[in-house]
Amino acid sequence: MAHAATVGELATSLVRSLTGITRDDSIFGGLKDRTIKGLRDGGHGRVNPFEIKDRCAGLVEKFGVLNRDDLAEALQSRLDSLPETRWIPDVLSLLLQLSNRPLENASLSDLDGLTAVFSPPPELTWEDIVADGPLTDDDAWGEVERGYHSSGDDEVFDGSDSEPTTSTQATSFAEDDIAALARLHIVKPDAILLGDVRTARETLSRPRDSSDVNAVSELILIRETISMLRGLPTDLFSVGSGAVVSISSNLCIATASKPMLYHLLSNFAEIGSQLVFLRHWTQQKRSEAYVQSIQAAVQSTTGTIDLNIGRLEQRFIEPPDSCVVSLIDVRIEVEEFTRAAIHLSSIIAANDRASNGDKSSSFALLDALYEEACVADMAGDKQLFNAIARALLAGIRTYLRPVLLWVSSGDLPKQGADTFFVRPGVEDCPLSEIWHKRFALRLQTGGRACAPEVMQPFIEQLYAAGKEKAFLKLNGHEADESVVDAVSLTARLSMATVTERLTPNSLMSFDELLHELLQDCFAGTRSPDTTTLRTVMLEHVDLLRHTRALNDVFLGHDGMSLQAFTGSLFGLLQRGSSNWHDKFFLTRLVQSTLGAAPIVHGHCITVSVLTDDNHPARGPISRQLARIKLAYAVPCPVQNVTRSADLPTYSAAFSLLLQIEYAAYVLSSQTFDLRKLGFGWRSAGPALQETLSLRERLIWFIGILRSHYGTVITTHADGLRRGLEAANGIDSMAEIWATHDKHLRLCLLLAPNVAPLIDAVKHILRLSESLEDAWPSLLDQSTSLPAVTRMAAEFDKILAFVAAGLRSVSRAGGVPALEALAERLQWNAG
Repeated sequence: MAHAATVGELATSLVRSLTGITRDDSIFGGLKDRTIKGLRDGGHGRVNPFEIKDRCAGLVEKFGVLNRDDLAEALQSRLDSLPETRWIPDVLSLLLQLSNRPLENASLSDLDGLTAVFSPPPELTWEDIVADGPLTDDDAWGEVERGYHSSGDDEVFDGSDSEPTTSTQATSFAEDDIAALARLHIVKPDAILLGDVRTARETLSRPRDSSDVNAVSELILIRETISMLRGLPTDLFSVGSGAVVSISSNLCIATASKPMLYHLLSNFAEIGSQLVFLRHWTQQKRSEAYVQSIQAAVQSTTGTIDLNIGRLEQRFIEPPDSCVVSLIDVRIEVEEFTRAAIHLSSIIAANDRASNGDKSSSFALLDALYEEACVADMAGDKQLFNAIARALLAGIRTYLRPVLLWVSSGDLPKQGADTFFVRPGVEDCPLSEIWHKRFALRLQTGGRACAPEVMQPFIEQLYAAGKEKAFLKLNGHEADESVVDAVSLTARLSMATVTERLTPNSLMSFDELLHELLQDCFAGTRSPDTTTLRTVMLEHVDLLRHTRALNDVFLGHDGMSLQAFTGSLFGLLQRGSSNWHDKFFLTRLVQSTLGAAPIVHGHCITVSVLTDDNHPARGPISRQLARIKLAYAVPCPVQNVTRSADLPTYSAAFSLLLQIEYAAYVLSSQTFDLRKLGFGWRSAGPALQETLSLRERLIWFIGILRSHYGTVITTHADGLRRGLEAANGIDSMAEIWATHDKHLRLCLLLAPNVAPLIDAVKHILRLSESLEDAWPSLLDQSTSLPAVTRMAAEFDKILAFVAAGLRSVSRAGGVPALEALAERLQWNAG
């Protein structure tokens, strides 16, 4: 029972000392019970001793690693000397939780104070008490005034003028009597001063339209004006709707006329209206983060004004000997230190009136601050420039945080996404359009990017940089993320940096300096070893290898592979095989021939055979060959350069190449028949000579086409390679590819505007097939077929049309290759 009573007393003292609650309070019993329950012995430790031991050992090891062996040895020696008791882990746990950066804050010299012997001060004696003031004076034992230990403190102070009864009898001060202690610090107000205040309030509270003119002193007007400028309620001024301050009293002063007085007070009211607007605006809840930062900067400006008002007020509260009470002097001083804030208030108010919820003016406030800061800088108004530039830089720093997140990681912000300059595009777009359609610029009504004016020169750069990171993520190529942290951003775009750079002797303007600082911020988002999209495209994706593979597969750049494919295919055609157009068979054939080239991935080649109105299933073999469509699967990044997975120009070029090669194939197979005739050219009959002349001219035409085809392919392949190597991103690569594709399509007569020319060329190629069909009959010298004459006439007519058309297209499009082809086609075929 004695132990329980002791614990109860200790719990009572603990609750009272920590909470200040007395026994009479209703919650005292509950607090005491919970305290006793917590103090009871639970029979087990409250912490894990092994964890505490490991944490202490880790702390010793940390000191040693960080070259603080002195701390490590001191800690280890004291840990080793601790007794083996059950409460040691609890004590060590408490010390670990109370520790605050021991490596920086711990000092071994503090340990000496723990072991030093405490020397109590000497006991106070009567000799020491009376040494300075002997108790022999006459008034030493007089009546004792009411003080800290006076029984008069127990009297209830009712605010009356009577003094409490004073007693000389010493009493003890109750520890719980807070009211008695508070009464010791009560100062009774001076009734005379309160009377003056009441009189002034009664005078100023009379309405302005009253016929009574109230005379007041300038000091009272200054006091009312200062209170109004602080935003406090006054009797002289009132705040109406729209935060407009007006004069509400009819008064006069002895030192100025009434019109002059009201003009002066009106100036103060205008200043107060601007300050009231600023204070109200800074307290508004705005969703835009950058506006919140501007509000904080403006609040700092109004705080500086409050400090200046406080210094002004202090001058009248504790006036020096030479203080002059002048309302005009106060106005001059107030106008000086509020001038920048008033201009800032007008900027913000004009922006609020102009925006009126219009999303196209989301950054109108930043634009207005930027323009005004540039004007103040050019005018040399340092005070105004500092106030505006501080708010502008605060807004820009906050605005740049999601921008730098986009640039460094390719992630769009979650907050404020509807005003961010990048918007999500088509999420389910084809793989070949991810770069071009997955993200898009958000434009305003005038076609400009949705961004502040100061950011407009960097938008394209930032858009491409962030899209590059997002594209790398979508394609499994994680790029290094280098983000400009908030501290670095604040340092680069701080007023201290601007003030340091914009010295009086500097020739740099504020807009130039801000442009340079922003460039530094954006340059800091990329480290020297950051993986760029260009590096991924050229080294990891191997874009150049894939473009060379397209030349081998579609354009016959590897002549041996092409010859192996066409030889097998045309052999099937000559033998009349019925499965030559089977797509599975053709795919295996293409993969084993064209796919065998060193840089070609054979498994990426597929073949399809078209059957529609434009490609009927029956007809001349040259037209049947046009049904074969070749496809080569390239990686997604390459598709975003070519802008197509089907490669229509290359597919059409492959179809044309097959028809040229087939025409050459059927004409070359007739050579063996000519050897069987056993006579020379001049001994042949007229019909055969005409046939052989047509054949020779067809061979000549096909040879020129082959030469032109090979020259165009080689020239464009070299130009494409050089362009892609020099490109710095997918946009430039795609532009280079589009130019290459356009020129290739024009040089090979595959463009829609030269469709009649390629149709004429294909018609000449089909003459070779017609000649092949009539060849057995034409070998009979005694037979003269009008078909040969007709084909020769068609050849001459179409050849002249093709040559003239090539010259026209070359002159209109500036394509020298077509001009050279036209020149060669006009040579004599012999």
